[in-house]
Amino acid sequence: MYFIFEMEFSSNKNYITQLIRAFALKKEIMAEVLQTNEKIILICNQEDEKLESFLLGLEEILPSSLFLGKSKHYFSEEKPLYAPINEVELPLNIAPCPTCQKEMFDVSSRRYYYPFTSCNNCGSQHPFLTKYPYKRANTTMKFLVPCKECENEAKVNALRLDYKLISCIECGISIRMLDKESEHLAHNKGDFRKLFEVSGGAVAAGKSVLMKTQHGYRKFFNPKNNKDLVSGTTLLIASATAINTHLMIVEQEFNALLSIERPLLRVATKSDELKELYGSSVLVKYPDEGMTMLLAKEVISAGLDYIAYKECDENEDADFLVDFDMPIQTQKDTKIFINQDVTLFVSGERVLYPTQVQSAINRVSVAHGLACVNVEGNNIIDSLEIFDAIHADEIYIYENEDLETEAAHEKQFNQYEASMLSVIAEHGKLGQKAVGVHFDGSLNFLYYNGTKVINAVPAIDFESDNLWEKISTLRDGSDRLVGNYKKAYPEIWERLDNLEGDMDIFEVTAITLGLEDESFEGISAQALSFLGKGGLQIDTKVKDNRFDNYAFLTSIMSYQLGDVENDYMCYSIYESFGDYIGEIIPQLLEKVKTNTVILTGETFANQSLYARIQKTIGQYKPLTNKNLPMGKENAVYGALYL
Repeated sequence: MYFIFEMEFSSNKNYITQLIRAFALKKEIMAEVLQTNEKIILICNQEDEKLESFLLGLEEILPSSLFLGKSKHYFSEEKPLYAPINEVELPLNIAPCPTCQKEMFDVSSRRYYYPFTSCNNCGSQHPFLTKYPYKRANTTMKFLVPCKECENEAKVNALRLDYKLISCIECGISIRMLDKESEHLAHNKGDFRKLFEVSGGAVAAGKSVLMKTQHGYRKFFNPKNNKDLVSGTTLLIASATAINTHLMIVEQEFNALLSIERPLLRVATKSDELKELYGSSVLVKYPDEGMTMLLAKEVISAGLDYIAYKECDENEDADFLVDFDMPIQTQKDTKIFINQDVTLFVSGERVLYPTQVQSAINRVSVAHGLACVNVEGNNIIDSLEIFDAIHADEIYIYENEDLETEAAHEKQFNQYEASMLSVIAEHGKLGQKAVGVHFDGSLNFLYYNGTKVINAVPAIDFESDNLWEKISTLRDGSDRLVGNYKKAYPEIWERLDNLEGDMDIFEVTAITLGLEDESFEGISAQALSFLGKGGLQIDTKVKDNRFDNYAFLTSIMSYQLGDVENDYMCYSIYESFGDYIGEIIPQLLEKVKTNTVILTGETFANQSLYARIQKTIGQYKPLTNKNLPMGKENAVYGALYL
């Protein structure tokens, strides 16, 4: 009789699978652990006397994960058959697993307060990779020789068998702390502990600490003492118990923040002190790597529930610097969006990349600094600079990518077609008709005829220069609107009259509304503060059902002159977009005879818009990316199917 334990797992990442295998090896239990496209399966003999203790221990060592779903177990007289995925060993960039975290806070451990603690199944491995294939010789760790204890551990510890980045305080990376007068080096457990104690105390006392983390430089500070630094920063919740005190958060958001993937998440503020600092919503992070975790531990000891940080470079001014002499490769943090039971990856690289993908064509694709390259028979998507050599029959490059190649067969592609194909490919609908909406700064309605993507209802191009001339000639009476607006809002009028660079409609809208955060994020945050129901109807089209940016801005300015509050306006913006999309999509579906709807673009990661979309076209069950960002970073995958 076989005991079968199944866990839903929606990714091809195998760190949870590998962790279960390592624990089974440690507990000396005969178990087969498989991973398919949808689940992780544990198969073992029901009569194994160690089974019960193994399952109880599994609860302790398994981390929470964004990809883990429901689980079930059953018994079978016959061994079930599954189609396992092709597992490829790729460097991870996630938080330390529960076992590694325990080591970091165990004074008897060789890794007590050692921020680079990790194992085969967790931690910040990718920052140290210099090129593929992934082995110690191709990482910056090659310059460090493991001590005898680490050498022996790599032979006997199930979690670190042949681990490429194995190290400890004795043989690993040294860190130092500098202020304007002195430098302190950490050589042993006591030094490491003291350095983070001083750092946490400094932040609690109102000082700023510039720290090189495994995700790049971060400037940490106490926002209550440095309110002038708060704008555009991330809130780091140091204590899990304080989350519900300060944030208006649902269970799915709580679990996501504490998952081993540690994503960025925008949530509503709850406590008065956070509302005063950040307004109605804030971008939140739970400590995600060793340096940040150890600092958070000392911040809690100093009496704080949270601190803040901004991502920056090594030249950022701060009271203290904590640094280490090891080059690292940084990745953009991954931001997620949660609406009830739906979790979407919005943007970023960390956690999601590197990843292995299937492709029957010998093609390299490049977009937004990412590339898909064949490495030893496996197609891997990762940062372009990590691939040592690229050989392919053809290369597809995103049209705005600044890259020179000598490829004989080079083709360029645009964002919307690659983004739509990334969703179609993830859901196995290649060759089937679909309509789509790509909404990322501009709004385009798309049609996939089974072969290629066509921009069926393109947006009217938006150019931010000479804005007033374009608005004043839009329709009869527009020139009077411009005159009235100049009198009512002279400072904003002048700012809009002198716009420079290529700005999208959301940046210009945020400036028009006088928001502090002049971006899509700023409008989203303002929309979250509206607690009413039902919005204003903002103009989204003028002719041929095409979205017109200038008509949109004109409508907003008219409401401004009518003294409409910003939170109501921002909420109405997304509700109006939702209604517009809900009007066009059914027309396209009827015309091309399909029921498949695709949504791509970061703009959909907004509670007001997403809720409206569910109301207007939810019956079609729109498809989005599953394990890739719905933003621009999905293009490198979609380009494989152009």
